[in-house]
Amino acid sequence: MRLPNGVFAPYTSIPTNLLFFDASGATEEIWYYEVPLPEGRKSFSKTKPMQESDFDGCFAWWNDRTENTQAWKYDFKAAYDKAKSEAQPHWDAARTAEANANRNAKRVKELETQIQNINASLLDFSPAKQQAKVKQQIQDLKEEQKRTLAEERQEREIAKQEQTKRDSLYWCIYNLDQKNPIAQNDFEHLPPEQLVADIWRKEQRILEILGEIKDVLQTKPSKENL
Repeated sequence: MRLPNGVFAPYTSIPTNLLFFDASGATEEIWYYEVPLPEGRKSFSKTKPMQESDFDGCFAWWNDRTENTQAWKYDFKAAYDKAKSEAQPHWDAARTAEANANRNAKRVKELETQIQNINASLLDFSPAKQQAKVKQQIQDLKEEQKRTLAEERQEREIAKQEQTKRDSLYWCIYNLDQKNPIAQNDFEHLPPEQLVADIWRKEQRILEILGEIKDVLQTKPSKENL
């Protein structure tokens, strides 16, 4: 249930919603009801607060719900199934990339152990020819280690990107801020005179803030005066 502006004025101007939960089963649909302001009112206030009678329309609608200008239904299950289907390939790709990265990380440790063991036994090879052969073996292992480490980082980046894509597709369905598809009260639908008045108020506030900043800068002592 969405309440009008000013319900908790003057303490806060944040819009207020009431949530009602049904624990009888998994959520398949969500009903929204937007409580309208009384005719001729732009908002509630401390001196003219919301009354119980303002809920009469919602009470009358509650047990026999139909969509109208104040009420609409969100098919959550359909949105959930669609989002899960679209997100699953990215989830699978992220898990595959993470598994590949873990295998590469394991191989990097194995190569490091081999290099350390060969370095420790290098003193056992006295002939210069044998030492050169062992050093080349160490160099080859280090190059493989470098390549494997680069592959690990690449796989982790792929996993991160795929997880981000999955999250952007999946978690957005839990955003309950669903707009009223019937009401035409968006900013672009406001009357021209109301649009101009709204823009003018914002411009006036910007000028006031700039004036305050200018006063602060003028009263702040400069470096030459310190």
